[in-house]
Amino acid sequence: MTTRGLVLALSLLAGGAQAEPVVVASGSYPEGLLWHGGRMYFTEMGADRVSIIENGGTREFWKLPGCGPTQIVPFGINGFVVDCHLGRAMVEVSATGVTGRRFTTNREGQPLQDPNAAASDGQGGAYFSDAGAFDLNAPPTGRVYHLSPMGVMTEVVGGVRYANGVNFDPATRTLYLSEHLARKVHALTLDTRQRVTARRVLIDFAQVPAARQFSYPLAGPDGIALRPGWLAVAEYGEGRVHLFDREGRHRNTLKVSMPFVDTVAWDGSGNLYAGGAFQNTRLPFEGAVVRFAPEEWEKQK
Repeated sequence: MTTRGLVLALSLLAGGAQAEPVVVASGSYPEGLLWHGGRMYFTEMGADRVSIIENGGTREFWKLPGCGPTQIVPFGINGFVVDCHLGRAMVEVSATGVTGRRFTTNREGQPLQDPNAAASDGQGGAYFSDAGAFDLNAPPTGRVYHLSPMGVMTEVVGGVRYANGVNFDPATRTLYLSEHLARKVHALTLDTRQRVTARRVLIDFAQVPAARQFSYPLAGPDGIALRPGWLAVAEYGEGRVHLFDREGRHRNTLKVSMPFVDTVAWDGSGNLYAGGAFQNTRLPFEGAVVRFAPEEWEKQK
């Protein structure tokens, strides 16, 4: 579908209830938005590639058959690491898109389940979620790991009911984590050895009026974006992006027409991007990336 067609579809789905954000890209299950080096990167799980949005279109940056990528973040001196959700690995990628090392097991030799989201640690390493079973009746098997530039993988936290979006604030050493199936966002304080020294539920969707009601049984918090004073959370399954302050107080909720919105990111000009799929059961998992101007997302409801 063309971008023009996506705009028409979005407006029809919205039913004229509100002004739609600008559609900036289409893709096969867009995830993992990353603003880096003046460019917006995003992963396409349904196409096994990472793309870049530029000059009014998209271009392929990297591709690996069987990967099913869901996140790309800075890693090492000037490269990246990609969550291969379907390939069950973290894969190093150079600044020019050349595939490097593959990380498939933790320090104990246990295979990764399904890497999902990631965030830079600000020092060349990365935190990433290893989601676990996406099943309300399954035991909580999700984990979050730290991956050092040398390739050492350390478990930060386990026992999570589907570990989804993560982000990290180096200034406060706070790791933000979406526990999707519990419908909660946690704030974890880490020491320099990646140990949790404090933990609290920052956001409980059951206590947020704009998120309390949901129709998709597996709806929950997904991607997390950080900006000074702000935190944005995508709500997968409900086509909503929620804005909070850093204390977890709800400030705004934005609607998008992709029900399976899974990723959010701010660019260098304060625009808020969101990406996701229109449906999650059939290839190629057609989806879109949209953009909200500051005056749209900053409005407080």
